[in-house]
Amino acid sequence: MSAYRKGLHKIGDGVWAYLQPDGSWGWSNAGLVAGDGTALLVDTLFDLRLTAEMLTEMRRTVPAAHHIGTVVNTHANGDHCWGNELVGEAEIVASRA
Repeated sequence: MSAYRKGLHKIGDGVWAYLQPDGSWGWSNAGLVAGDGTALLVDTLFDLRLTAEMLTEMRRTVPAAHHIGTVVNTHANGDHCWGNELVGEAEIVASRA
């Protein structure tokens, strides 16, 4: 189990969690699933600055994160999708909401 500290944490083979303590309003977490030179991102963050910071760390640590092909937005709250434009080349999977 990883400590609850800000940053990218490997949680399994090809699976990472990006944590943002304290986890309260606007401080969501995200996930990355990587393999075979491409990656799937689960959620972006509350704004472009936070999302860019997260993507920089992901790309520095996980080579496949340079090629995010799919973003899955778990729900429509801004702290889970307002950074989507920074992965504009990816397919966005979301609910109608």
